[in-house]
Amino acid sequence: MPNQKTDAEAALQKLGHRLRLGWAKKHPVPDKSLESVKDTVREQWELEQRAKPKGKPSQAPAKTPQRKPPEPDRE
Repeated sequence: MPNQKTDAEAALQKLGHRLRLGWAKKHPVPDKSLESVKDTVREQWELEQRAKPKGKPSQAPAKTPQRKPPEPDRE
């Protein structure tokens, strides 16, 4: 039974891949559209880079050592 599920999944993945290839062939994305997407992504990346602090990353506050209760004397 496990092979049937994986065979069906593989067949669906292959079908999906073929459908995406066919769609891309019938409906190609124009270069102008790709350039606008690249420009938008570049602008967003630059904004994120400017927003990041240039200095050292902030360190977490030092943890205070926890005191352990004294162990009872064994006699």
